[in-house]
Amino acid sequence: MQYHVAQNGIKIGPLEKEEVLRLLIAGELKPNDLGWHEGLAEWEPLSKLIPPPQPQAVPSGSGVFVSPGGQPAMAVAPQGTSGLAIASLVFGILVFLTFGLAGLPAVILGHIGLSKINKSNGALKGRGMAIAGLVMGYLGFGLTFIAILASLAVPAFTSVQSKGNQMKAVNNARQLVLAMRQYSADHDGSFPPTLESLYEEQYVTDRRLLEFPAAMDVPGQGWEYRGNGVKDTDSSTIVLISKQPDRSKMKIVARSDGSASVEKASTAP
Repeated sequence: MQYHVAQNGIKIGPLEKEEVLRLLIAGELKPNDLGWHEGLAEWEPLSKLIPPPQPQAVPSGSGVFVSPGGQPAMAVAPQGTSGLAIASLVFGILVFLTFGLAGLPAVILGHIGLSKINKSNGALKGRGMAIAGLVMGYLGFGLTFIAILASLAVPAFTSVQSKGNQMKAVNNARQLVLAMRQYSADHDGSFPPTLESLYEEQYVTDRRLLEFPAAMDVPGQGWEYRGNGVKDTDSSTIVLISKQPDRSKMKIVARSDGSASVEKASTAP
């Protein structure tokens, strides 16, 4: 069917329908321009004779929409996988290599990536990677928290353990001085010439008491005996002292009056 067109009082035609449609799309003809074809009683607007084309998708799924005349109407660029989701997953993996320090960026990127994926209406992929990054990121927070607690707990535990060992050594020293005083009561007020004498003459029945507590684990540690020649009347004379300071720089000091204490190695006699 051929059409005649009237534009600004000028008649054009006859034109094929496809040509009229092309001129409409190109803007050379307006929808309110008049048109006529055989069988019409009068001229009518082109918008009524030839309705404007509706965009339709190309079956190939390319994302390009074209009009029936073959002219592009709009295009949607595919976006693929979210880079934020990928970055969140990478930082999530790094959590286990950085002792949890990569957890914060993994969580931040994961949340932003998920938000953009949700708003993309399917154009962006990577939801699973973003979720995996989030999970490992939050796990990183847990590892960091545990590491902080451990850094606080270990010194405290070490301090408690050290004081416990010191008290054990102090108690051993007091028992040894008590045995020395019993020895002196049987030997004209004189302390034994050696610590070994206490065991040999059965003033100490458990020989392990003569040894410094092994739990303190200090190389070269042991008791330095200074009681040879000391009388039980010599009050406050040091008769026993640890050879080496422990890890907290302290020494165990025992005196002839039966007292024993923990003293700084720098000030211990």
